[in-house]
Amino acid sequence: MSLKGVLDLINRHPMFSRPGKGGISPERPFEVTVRQGARPAYIAALWESRRVPTLVITSRPEDARRLHDQLLTYLGEEETVHLLPEPEALPFERLTVDANTGNQRLASLASLACAYRPEDREEHPAPLVVASVSAALRSTLPMRVMAGQDNWESESNTWSVGQRIRLDQLLPRWVELGYHSEPVVEVPGTFSLRGGILDIFPANAEFPFRIELWDDEVETIRRFDPRTQRSLVAARDSAVGADRVSIIPAREQLPAFVDRKRFEDLIGGMDFRKCGPDLRERIEEELASLLSAPNQETLTFYSGLLNHASLLEYLPEDAPIILELPSQIDTEAR
Repeated sequence: MSLKGVLDLINRHPMFSRPGKGGISPERPFEVTVRQGARPAYIAALWESRRVPTLVITSRPEDARRLHDQLLTYLGEEETVHLLPEPEALPFERLTVDANTGNQRLASLASLACAYRPEDREEHPAPLVVASVSAALRSTLPMRVMAGQDNWESESNTWSVGQRIRLDQLLPRWVELGYHSEPVVEVPGTFSLRGGILDIFPANAEFPFRIELWDDEVETIRRFDPRTQRSLVAARDSAVGADRVSIIPAREQLPAFVDRKRFEDLIGGMDFRKCGPDLRERIEEELASLLSAPNQETLTFYSGLLNHASLLEYLPEDAPIILELPSQIDTEAR
């Protein structure tokens, strides 16, 4: 259940359309004073009326979570409303990162990347993404990598029924995107191969997919329950199938797509004079294997070396950016 009826009333109000007449652009920003309790409804109505990718930035992570939940109340759980959470670990901080937080960030970024071009929005609805300023400022993967267009053909991360695939190219590609090979697929970010059956759990999917091959051709694609490993069943005992499956990166730090020159320049500029010999040796060993055989903790620690793209790169020209309490955002950003 949603409160979209309220949004219809707001959209018909003459004061609602007045600030945005003539369009919204960086050259034409405008400020609107809305009471705190009415802000979620106003933002939801604005997105509902335009249906373009929209980014909302709040000052604190708890404000972003609150606003995200309120937007879902007005728009409904089925709409493409995403929360871009703040990672638990800062760059160069040795902390274990929660997998759910990482997957939620990846899903939000993928929603923006897939709807970047207007011609793609019929298939990939324009998202409404909410983020704290800290989450928005964090460097991330380039948009072309998230969209599957880095050194590969367009839509290279999508496979359809009837398509021919080469496993010797496909499986290394999945590893480059951060997926791990496991005997059984139970959690996002894993895949398995058993004979002519490929299982994969995309980082932004609710359920994993089972791809059945006939020789090198995709015969069927089905969703399955990771607990029972059985295909999901809909009404009338028909299996829940799909025409195709798309995957996104399983991690936000991907050594295979790092700008090598930038990476080497940053390492070359490091100053170890204040490091003890043990710490220096540890860092040098980790850097030597960072692009070839890293573990998840090391990747997270050195994310400042690996990632350099901005969230703003994911926003097309027609995407508005809404700042909730700009003065507080400026304070938190500083």
